[in-house]
Amino acid sequence: MNKCVLVYNKDRDIITAKESVNYIEDAIIRLGYTCSLVPFDKHFISNMIEEKPDIVFNYYTATGSSQVLVPSILETMNIRYTGSDPITQAMAIDKEYTSIILQSYKVPTPQFFTMKKEETFIQSIPFPFIVKPALGGSSEGISCASIVYTEKDLDRVVDSLFSQDFDKLIASSFIKGKELTVGVIGSKCPRVIGLIETRIKPDEILTKEIKDELEVYDERVITYSGAHYEEIKNIALKSYKAINCKGYGRIDIRLSEDGIPYVIDINTLPGLHPRYSYLPRMAEDAKLGYIGLIKEIIEDEK
Repeated sequence: MNKCVLVYNKDRDIITAKESVNYIEDAIIRLGYTCSLVPFDKHFISNMIEEKPDIVFNYYTATGSSQVLVPSILETMNIRYTGSDPITQAMAIDKEYTSIILQSYKVPTPQFFTMKKEETFIQSIPFPFIVKPALGGSSEGISCASIVYTEKDLDRVVDSLFSQDFDKLIASSFIKGKELTVGVIGSKCPRVIGLIETRIKPDEILTKEIKDELEVYDERVITYSGAHYEEIKNIALKSYKAINCKGYGRIDIRLSEDGIPYVIDINTLPGLHPRYSYLPRMAEDAKLGYIGLIKEIIEDEK
């Protein structure tokens, strides 16, 4: 019987994160593996030496560069693991770098500029735009006030985010339209397993407050099969390949009112809660199921 170690962040404060670990563990066991839960902490390397896993299921998500550490250490130890490698993780974590790479591949992305704490910045795009942490995830640091229409709004949002210890911010052109996300699995031959729309008004954005209202949020999420479906799928796959994603990922897209699918974010470690996360919902719609999704992630050919 093969041994799988599930690595997670014991301090993650997202409401569904700890439950997700239990669901993933159960699926791994149902697939015939023995499974140990190991947090990423100062004992991680010694625990890996002791556990001697055949594969590590990497579910260590974090805000910022620390997310790169788990795959980096596992590469050094020559231990097989799920998901994208350290270079891809590093590119995807920083929204500035992601945008630069995607633009070089002619993928539609919003105009943007960045701001760093205690450094002068130049506003290079017209209002309105969205200001958010460049290294944030799970809508962290994003609220209704993130859409700025004036210099006064901009100063207020920037001061607020810098005071929360976000050192780098990104301001992106606000795309009025639909909020979509695309699920992709696989490495050598990646494929789209579904598209989902989160129903909000065209002039709204998906905030942490909306996500935290889980029951309301649950009702907002629907399978998308509307206009520009094939183009959206192709753009998502092109983005996934552009930064060399492996195993699985999720591409967040804003479909503008004139039909252009703008890539907003690439998630290399998307949530895996069977009810509240997008990718498992897509797996259910695709008749793959939750256990089938975990199986594909583990058995993916790198």
